[in-house]
Amino acid sequence: MNKLPKPQTVAEISRLVGGQVFGNEKHIIESVADLAAAGPKDVSFLENPKYAAAAAVSPAGCLFLPPQAKDSPCTAKARIIVEEPRGAFAILLRLIEKARRGDGAAGLSPKASIHPSAKLGEGVSIGDFCVIEKDACIGEGTTLRPQCYVGANARIGRDCLIYPQVVVREDCVIGDRVILHPGAVIGGDGFGFTTDKKTGRHTKIPQIGNVCIGDDVEIGANTTIDRAAIGSTVVEAGTQIDNLVQIGHNAALGRGCVVVAQVGIAGSSKIGNGVVLGGQVGVAGHISICDRTQVGAQSGIMSSVEPSEPGKPGPILFGSPARPHREAFKLQALFGRLPELFDKVKEIEKRLP
Repeated sequence: MNKLPKPQTVAEISRLVGGQVFGNEKHIIESVADLAAAGPKDVSFLENPKYAAAAAVSPAGCLFLPPQAKDSPCTAKARIIVEEPRGAFAILLRLIEKARRGDGAAGLSPKASIHPSAKLGEGVSIGDFCVIEKDACIGEGTTLRPQCYVGANARIGRDCLIYPQVVVREDCVIGDRVILHPGAVIGGDGFGFTTDKKTGRHTKIPQIGNVCIGDDVEIGANTTIDRAAIGSTVVEAGTQIDNLVQIGHNAALGRGCVVVAQVGIAGSSKIGNGVVLGGQVGVAGHISICDRTQVGAQSGIMSSVEPSEPGKPGPILFGSPARPHREAFKLQALFGRLPELFDKVKEIEKRLP
């Protein structure tokens, strides 16, 4: 399950990740494993110093270690010193993932429905029961697993991986090297309607825009990104979106953001570059969040967030409504004391004339 595409020597792995070998560079590595389970044919890594004791006695065939652990005790057959051990380990994981992806390539399934006007690049793989509509365009090397839907005039870039039951609706644009996990819906209608003041009746506002996803974006399972009413809902390059996230119509997310599970971003919000939104954060509509803001889990952003100084990173926020995190933590500590303080106030009131 965790096998490398082919066995490699420690020296070969070191060249691949750009590290420095100590120990037996001819030792053969066949697979990857976590630190607790690694054996003589496995490679693993140490990143957190609190696991240094486990690394010291690990029987692993090879360990990726940070420079500060270069001279630490280690029983592994070999060590490779790299600046980012987790990053080096991820290089091997990508090799395994790429090999698996190749194994699953199906060509163009005869069970798929592909409109004659659709344009498919070289090396595209379309799984069973996919539907590709009129004038859709899919870039070279892209894989669609079974039961995906690509709407009319949609554009999907090169080397994308689209897992089963993903929906990319009409006119939406997906960049290169994008990963869409099962059940993601790109371009569902935005939540827009008018309400008659006399009757209370709701009437749908047609959503005729689209969604534009930049290069190297990954979108988690069952995440939904609504199409714009007019114009585009935008997710810029390199942004990573977890499972079960909802992004409303006409929202815009900048480059390199991290959006954790169950976040809700209301329509027309503008999220800057490098913003981190923790799990279950809620962002109100029609506001902006400045670059490199960090928001703690379950916080509520009710108004626009600006940097303390021009050119500075955004603040670290927590709470609902969100406040600077130090202030929020103090308030949380005080909330825990409210029963005690209430009893003291009642005691004082009894003593008053």
